[in-house]
Formats: sequence, structure tokens, C-alpha cells
Amino acid sequence: MQDRKSLILPGLVFGLFAVAYFPSWQILFNQWSELEEYSHAFLTVPIIGYIVWLKRKELQKQQSNWQQIVAMVILTFSTLCYLVASKFHFLSAINLFMVISMLAVLLYFLDLNSLLKLAFPLLLVIMLIPIPNQFYAKITVPLQLKVSQLSSFLMHLFNVPILREGNVLHLPNKTFEVIGACSGMRYIISIATLSLLLGYFTLTTNTCKIILAIFSIPIAFLVNIIRVMSMVLVYHYFLVDWTTGTAHTFMGVVIFGIALIALFFLQRILEFWEKRQTKN
Repeated sequence: MQDRKSLILPGLVFGLFAVAYFPSWQILFNQWSELEEYSHAFLTVPIIGYIVWLKRKELQKQQSNWQQIVAMVILTFSTLCYLVASKFHFLSAINLFMVISMLAVLLYFLDLNSLLKLAFPLLLVIMLIPIPNQFYAKITVPLQLKVSQLSSFLMHLFNVPILREGNVLHLPNKTFEVIGACSGMRYIISIATLSLLLGYFTLTTNTCKIILAIFSIPIAFLVNIIRVMSMVLVYHYFLVDWTTGTAHTFMGVVIFGIALIALFFLQRILEFWEKRQTKN
């Protein structure tokens, strides 16, 4: 009964927090619905809640007055910034200051050790905040060029008569443009998030978890090159256009499946290595 009473105040505070920052949650929901690279958020959010629930007995109330003061200062600052960002409709800033306010509330109720135990779910929350458009463009443009360069180079090995101009690939009778959606960022964001979850639930050492997360990026990048090459090669040899329609969507699903297979294969290798290390 005492434990339940001690949860009343935190419950009320987080309830008020959810109501106060409802516009931010609404913005995130709309972004997750519209942006394919963040559609996995609807699966990730329940998993985050599950992870926090598993850790509930490990979380301890903080007893430091100075920590509460710091938390209130951070909360006040982030709330003011949130209001300014809302006034001028800076979507990325709105989401950012909402997360900072959430951290401030956690800092008020929990000790630092408990916050460290929540570091992983908090990292997942941060990864669900869409990258600002200006930064997203700075990342995707170089990726588009790299995908075009490598795809062109590899297709020359198949004796495909292809000419590359920037991120545009020319066949004798058709032109393919590696647009932002083909840069691989969608795969990178989704596969990186999945690699973190897979490592968290299946691996025991931080080293292996980090290795899995790091290698998820080249895996996502390489399967995207396979996707671009497949569309060009299928058209070159069979005159079948896979750049639009159901075929394009189906190919995206197949390529994502290949990425998952590669990720799970790497996870099994790391898991096997951990067992060998434990035996030794």
C-alpha cells in the first residue's frame, strides 16, 4: 500500500506532462505516420514501455535536494524554449525540448544511478525524433552520390552500358535518378534501431552490442546498393520497370528482409563469440 501511495505523485506529474506536451506528441505521431523511415516508431514505443516496466523495481527515488533544484532549473528552461519553438512552429526544436523536459522530470524523481539504467530506452526515444530537414539533406545528398558511384562501378562489372552523371544513371533507353528516398537513410534509421533492440535482448556484453549497432549501418547501405542495382539490371536485361508501383514496394520489402537476415547472421556470430568467451 505504501509503495502505491509513493507512486501517486510521480503518476500525477507524468500525467500532467503528457497533457501539457500533447501538441508535441501529436506532431511526432503525424511525422511517424508520414515518414517511412520512422514508421517503426509505432512498434518501438511499446517496446520502450516494456523495457521501462522490466526495470521498474531497480529504479530508486532520489534523495538529493540539489538534484531537484537542478531538475527544476532544466525543466523551467526547456519549457520556456518549448513555448518559443511552438510559437514559431520549429518542429524539431519542439520535439527536442519535450525530451529535455522529460529528462528533467526523471531527474527530479530518480537518482542518477536509476537514470543510467534508463539510458537505453531514453536513447531509443531520442532516435525516434525525426532528423531536422536541413541536416537530413546534408546526410542524404552525399549518400545519394555514393550509392550512384558504387552502383555504377559494380554494374560495369556486369558489362552494363551505363553512364553516370552525379546521382543520375543513364542506360541507352532509360534514365534512373537516385533520389533522396533511394539514399539508404530509410534503411539505415530502421536497421540501426532494430540492431539496438536485437543487441539489447540477445547479447550480454556492451562490446558486442556496439559492434552490432555499428555494422548495421554498412549493412543497410549495402542492401540499398543492391536495391538500386536490381532495378537497373532488371530493366536492362528484361525491360521491366521496378521503379514504381507494387513491384517497387515489393522490392523494398525483399531488400529490407535481406538486411534483416544479414543483421541476424551477425548477431548469431556475436552471440556464439560471447558463449566461447564465457566458457574460456
